[in-house]
Amino acid sequence: MKLLYFIVLTGLCMACHQPRVYRINGSLPGALDGYVVKLYNIDTYPDVLLDSTVIKDEKFQLEGTRTFEYPKYCRLVVDMTPDEPDQRKKTLKAYRFFADNTAMEFQCQMDSMPAYYWEAVNKEHNVTLTGSPTQDLYQAYKTSVQELSERYTALRNEYLEVYHVPALDGILNTEKGMKIVREMNMLKAQLNKAAFEFIKVHNNSVVSLLLANNLLNSTRSEMTVEEIDGLMNGFTPALQNASMMGDVKKTAERMRCVARGGTYHDIVLKNLKGENVPLSEYMKPGAYNMLEFWASWCSPCRGEIPHLRHLYEVCGKDFNMISVSIDERDTDWKKAVQEEGMQWHQLCDQKGRKGPVAIEYQVSGVPYCIVLDPEGKIVCGGVRGAELDVVVQDLLGEKAKGL
Repeated sequence: MKLLYFIVLTGLCMACHQPRVYRINGSLPGALDGYVVKLYNIDTYPDVLLDSTVIKDEKFQLEGTRTFEYPKYCRLVVDMTPDEPDQRKKTLKAYRFFADNTAMEFQCQMDSMPAYYWEAVNKEHNVTLTGSPTQDLYQAYKTSVQELSERYTALRNEYLEVYHVPALDGILNTEKGMKIVREMNMLKAQLNKAAFEFIKVHNNSVVSLLLANNLLNSTRSEMTVEEIDGLMNGFTPALQNASMMGDVKKTAERMRCVARGGTYHDIVLKNLKGENVPLSEYMKPGAYNMLEFWASWCSPCRGEIPHLRHLYEVCGKDFNMISVSIDERDTDWKKAVQEEGMQWHQLCDQKGRKGPVAIEYQVSGVPYCIVLDPEGKIVCGGVRGAELDVVVQDLLGEKAKGL
């Protein structure tokens, strides 16, 4: 009897100490046998492969071998062409979600699953994932802002149709474009407010880390250093060791370099005469200045130049424009300046993606602009087209009447 009691007690103890791990039971009606399913942790870059399996009878199962210290932000990828060696030719489906140390159920019709790469129609709602409390929390947030998000997306699409596409042909529907932008700005402010409020209430959840990272990236030069610090200091100590926290801290540090209210960085660049000159030499004291970062090889940059020419013609006396190329070849830069008829200040950082533009201004992609007030402090960044026109009109008032 004592021996039996000891065996039972030992078994119970072992069960109590058995680490809980994630398990995903998947159902993909329409999937063929042999499709490969992979689960990646995308908390940090580069992604880490957690597990993989092969679909059989339209089903799959993935199971962890160790407990997550924190819920993981994951991407489940279905490779429909596992024998294709060229990654660019593969047909991939993917879904992002938070995985807990729980048993989860994943269901979706194969032909309705979201694509790995961008597609015009968002298909995330076709996926049903249950069993993850963290994903449930994230889904609840997305549901709470769904109406705002859909209205914003609809306005963005309208803006592309009404302003952006015609602008590529030199047709500037400025008044219509600015009206749409102002509506978008109001919606974005509401979406940002909702994210801030969620983070404040759920400051112990990794979901808030994801939202904070998105906020920092999408509100570049809209937040002050104090606001960035307030966001970062609001998280509980329990989250400090989460892997995603490392990325959020890096993003916050980059955004501090170009935070609203910060003073511009005076870097050395090359002018059209081939001289190395300080940026400050081209700043107009007491006026609003704009730094426009671009490159001759960048199609969107070239597409924005007709609008910049118009802006210069209308507001050039009151709005000092400085274009800074990141072309590494002098001939390419100068040829593009001449072809585009860029009459305003032209400078170049020929160190390209490794130069002071990338380091001091955290410019990882072009086109990108930063608007400065008469004291050289950052007003905003990342605006173009009618978005820029709205900013200029608000800053210059009657002086921008001809936009």
